[in-house]
Amino acid sequence: MKTKRNKILIGLAVFCTALLSRAPISSIGQLIPFIKSDLALSAAAAGSVTTLISIMYALMSPVGGYLTAKVKAKKLIYFCLSLTFAGTLARTFLGSFGLFTGTVLIGAALGILNVQMPIFIRNQFPGRVGLYMGMYTATLTLSTGIAFASVIPLMDLSGSWQNSLRILSLLAVPALLVWLLVPRSSLYTSESKVKLDISWSKMRAHFPLGILYGLQGLIYFSTTTWMPSILMSQGRSGEESAFLMVLLQIISLPTNFSCGSIMQRSSRKWLMALLASGLFISGLFLVISAPEALALHLFAIILMGLGNGLMFAMPFALLGFSGKDSEENMNISTFVPLVGYTLAAIGPIALGYLYDLTQSWTAPIIFMMVGSLAYFIFGKKAGDLVDAGQEND
Repeated sequence: MKTKRNKILIGLAVFCTALLSRAPISSIGQLIPFIKSDLALSAAAAGSVTTLISIMYALMSPVGGYLTAKVKAKKLIYFCLSLTFAGTLARTFLGSFGLFTGTVLIGAALGILNVQMPIFIRNQFPGRVGLYMGMYTATLTLSTGIAFASVIPLMDLSGSWQNSLRILSLLAVPALLVWLLVPRSSLYTSESKVKLDISWSKMRAHFPLGILYGLQGLIYFSTTTWMPSILMSQGRSGEESAFLMVLLQIISLPTNFSCGSIMQRSSRKWLMALLASGLFISGLFLVISAPEALALHLFAIILMGLGNGLMFAMPFALLGFSGKDSEENMNISTFVPLVGYTLAAIGPIALGYLYDLTQSWTAPIIFMMVGSLAYFIFGKKAGDLVDAGQEND
């Protein structure tokens, strides 16, 4: 009975951690028009708020790998959750300085969690990696959906975008409380003798997975940051745009949750990349070719949502399946986000720059299409590598 209770608590703790982990990022996309106006920022400067998080993710990846090996999981996760809470609050004070300082704190905390959580899931649930990784990535998507659905209504009710972010920061509270209840004795033990080695000679084979991870981040950050503005520029109201973005996240949930379990049983994992890219590109094509048509926008969002669920979950699942032992998995889980978020950082600021340059969303959407095509190419390479490793085990 006690063991079952502990398993439920750990699963709930993973759920609550994921529920917090995307809201501080996705909430900014809906608020960008108001933040730009209030703080007098250009489109590129506003996009750099999300880019800064990606940069912090990349910088903190090796730090996260080191700390994962040296610090007990519960203590490290609790520290990161607390720092995320503090950073979200800091964003709402002192104008632009507070906005960017808080973003740095959030990026540092979530950058460590990006390394810690896949390693935690692999080591805590070794026989059910696909299922729990699916639950984790689906909850990340749910976190995005909650932020999209609530951030504008909360701003309207509370009177400012700052108050909206302060209310959303309360998502940290259940996560912090649940982790307090998890007994340390029920968690796997970090191996202090594990050697962190992410040198190019060791990690070169996993570079395609790093690019795949980065393309997922680039597309995700670009979509959450700028798709609301794109939809509003095509005649959608703020409320309609918010609804469509929430719908995108809801539609993502089934494919997001099932992706890991399906891939765990599949010997041709690259097919997920093909399906994800095809669906997402089709949705983007409808957005660019059917401005102001609400019915086609709905269909486009459904296609993008299905593709986004697979696109988001696939790199995390491949991370969980990678490596012959926990040490190699830790090194891969450190290297891949380092490469990935270095690439992902260019997405939102590139789209903002393209819009400033052309005063049109056509070029930014084409940029996302190219990124989606590249996702398939590197998904094929990364999937084949993991399949080959599993065949040799």
